[in-house]
Amino acid sequence: MNTDNLLQLFQNGFRVAIGSATQLAETLQNPQTTTETWNRLTQNPTQFAQDLAEKGAKTEQEARQAVDRLWQQQNPSEVTITTTATAVTPDAQAELQDLMAQLKALRSEIAQLRQQRQA
Repeated sequence: MNTDNLLQLFQNGFRVAIGSATQLAETLQNPQTTTETWNRLTQNPTQFAQDLAEKGAKTEQEARQAVDRLWQQQNPSEVTITTTATAVTPDAQAELQDLMAQLKALRSEIAQLRQQRQA
């Protein structure tokens, strides 16, 4: 299994767990939604899991933003750096392409070593 796929699997599982916890909290706050939630789960479990993953991703993003705000309040002297897309100089572009080529070569070498180890 590819390590990227494994990482995505764990990340998706984490988000489904966070989404489940969020859904449970919402259901406890509004018990009338219990039947609706149960129906969604039993009618289309795959879609329900995808919905939970999306809810988990949104909750994760909101939590990160909340932590960032708290961190800024605790450390007002620190400056938050926001990155935006900007024009890249030719030298930086060439260096980036060189690094990408090196990364591609390393990935290829790792794949070859894994195949040799499995053989």
